[in-house]
Amino acid sequence: MTKIAFLISAHTDPQHLCRLVKSLPSSSEFFIHIDAKSDIQPFRTLLQQPNVHFVKPRIDVMWGSIGVVDSQMSMIREALDCGIKFDYFISMSGLDYPLWSNERILDFFGQAPGRQYLHGVCMENQQEAARIYRQHRPYNYKSWRYGTMKSKFRVALRKILYSIGVRKPLRFVAEGKEYKLYKGSMWWAITPDLAQLAYNTWKKNTQYVRYFHDSFAPDETFIHTLVFNSDYAKHSLGEKEHFTRLEDITPLTFIDYTHDIKVFDETDYDLLVGSGKMFFRKAVTGKSDALLDRIDRLRKD
Repeated sequence: MTKIAFLISAHTDPQHLCRLVKSLPSSSEFFIHIDAKSDIQPFRTLLQQPNVHFVKPRIDVMWGSIGVVDSQMSMIREALDCGIKFDYFISMSGLDYPLWSNERILDFFGQAPGRQYLHGVCMENQQEAARIYRQHRPYNYKSWRYGTMKSKFRVALRKILYSIGVRKPLRFVAEGKEYKLYKGSMWWAITPDLAQLAYNTWKKNTQYVRYFHDSFAPDETFIHTLVFNSDYAKHSLGEKEHFTRLEDITPLTFIDYTHDIKVFDETDYDLLVGSGKMFFRKAVTGKSDALLDRIDRLRKD
């Protein structure tokens, strides 16, 4: 049977996280990172089964920062070190929910062993979409709250550097190897050998990691840049020449990025089921309950 490690990034709604874990294959293991800003106790109280692992260290995650990658690597490390042989590592948020039945999910990942379920877009070939990646973002690795004086200083410094023509290159050299920057979605499914490469790079290749310290949203570029500058690209879902919507490079999860990421409710049932995607995001306790009840009935049929 296909063995999956679900890597779940969460910071809120412990009730939904509990429902999410219980909805997924019980043969799986769950490696969960709870943002250091959140109280972990409500999550621990609801999730006490032996296949749930709350990872350490807990990172104070700031959106768009290297801290997101750090939290991912905490989960990958624990999954690699737990002594269980996995077929796939799947990255999810704590507000995701499955649309497919568990049998279909397991069959899907058992059909094409070695496939890496992610897309990549070479940012050198983009125009306006690459602008934000050409900005140096000093102190982006610092956990400074938005709106504070330190955060405002960081934003001002970024704007000053860009205004005087300082640009971040979209290709770089680390440990003697040249990399082009590739973007994708942080919601992927990869094999353990690729996860090991990502972790080893994060742990040992300081030049590679340093590039992403002042880069925008490295959770969407760190692993993708590794993949599409290596032979793993041949086993991926492929490089996309251009993209106009984030949905186009999010292969497994249905997300409405229109404004803020939409919280779905029962009126969205047909849209979600018709998407063909394996998962969707976001679902929230209180607003999405009736929707999830309908999806649960569908998944059991």
